[in-house]
Amino acid sequence: MYMNLSHRVPHLLFRATSVINALVFLAGAASPALADSAPLAPQTKIRLTVVQWMPSKGQFERWDAIGGEYTVSDAGEVSLPFLGSLPVGNLDSASLTSEIGKRLQAKMGLAQTPAVTIDVLDYPAIYVVGDVMAPGEYKFHSGLSVLQSLAMSGGPLRAAAQQQTETIKLAGELREIDHSLLRSSAKLARLQAEMAGAKEIVFDPPPAADRQYAESIHQEERVIFQARANALAKQSVALVELRNLLNAEIDTLEEKLKGSDDNIQSVEEQLTSVKTLVQKGLTITSRQMDLERLLTNYRSDRLDLVTAIMRGRQAINETTRNLEGLSDTRRSEVASEVQAEKATLDQLKLKRDTTQQLLLGELSTGINVNNRDEELPLTFIVSRRDKGQVNQFQASETTELAPGDVVRVTKPRITDAPSEDGAALPVQTEANIRQVSR
Repeated sequence: MYMNLSHRVPHLLFRATSVINALVFLAGAASPALADSAPLAPQTKIRLTVVQWMPSKGQFERWDAIGGEYTVSDAGEVSLPFLGSLPVGNLDSASLTSEIGKRLQAKMGLAQTPAVTIDVLDYPAIYVVGDVMAPGEYKFHSGLSVLQSLAMSGGPLRAAAQQQTETIKLAGELREIDHSLLRSSAKLARLQAEMAGAKEIVFDPPPAADRQYAESIHQEERVIFQARANALAKQSVALVELRNLLNAEIDTLEEKLKGSDDNIQSVEEQLTSVKTLVQKGLTITSRQMDLERLLTNYRSDRLDLVTAIMRGRQAINETTRNLEGLSDTRRSEVASEVQAEKATLDQLKLKRDTTQQLLLGELSTGINVNNRDEELPLTFIVSRRDKGQVNQFQASETTELAPGDVVRVTKPRITDAPSEDGAALPVQTEANIRQVSR
């Protein structure tokens, strides 16, 4: 037995050494960040692998209970099973693996330190803000420089392009306001025609440039005007028909009431004759009782008819009130809509004047200044979190960034007085603004 073990020892040592070298090689190939000495910043995602050599089995065993994916907290700690919160601080990947191995050895009472590897899965993103075309959040990779982050965000924001974008935006808003004014004016004309009881709508003549659009809006308002008029007419006809139906029903009930009165009078006369005969003993008492029950039924039916006639007349009065108040109610509703639409129209006019002034100022200022701004150098300010504090420093294009950095790009602007060329710009009129908006 001793001889067999002595022959296997060199083979086992060679196998263990080969496996360890292979694991180290694979760990290094999986992520180039293992060779990076940069500390692990907060919100860095890592994968932890723990492996121990088992001499009794002649193979390596992975500790899946402690291995897995973890994220460095904002406080710079990693929470691990069995070990609890482990401060990362300024540790890089190699230092962190060594620290975890030592703590596991002390915690578990192991004779040898287990093999620990760390793969960086994802770094915290960087942020580029300021005078760039596309400010926002971007993925970090090792060796990322300020100039590369500037390229990722679309490059520096050009003043001329910004001015042109603002001009186009204001022109579009002005065009939209003009269309809203046309729609509001057309609606107000329709409401005023409804309130006056006119047969047709009289629209104000639109500008020549918006004639086609205005015609479509006018046609829509005519359709609404006719539909509302038809609805009002149908309601009036329905109320008139209901009133005529109630009158006819009351006439029928009154005819029935006359017949009921005749029946009651006839039964009363028969009952008087029968009572005389009963007193003389010429007929039986049951005949008298039958006539009395019949008289009671006739009187009850007459009472029902009178009640139905009263309810019918009440319904006629209510229908008449609704018919007479239909036009008044519609006129009141239209008057409220007119007031609201006039307020909307005033707001649109005020907004249009303000937008015109902004567009006029955008067109008449800043042209020459923007052209000179294109040649000014950029300024880069990097905000970096270190030991719970945020430090800012001025960087150059070749400065390497760290995970979680915020790069603020600033483009100096000339704030001198306008040049003679700028002062000689022609004053924009409303016609010029309308042409730009179109």
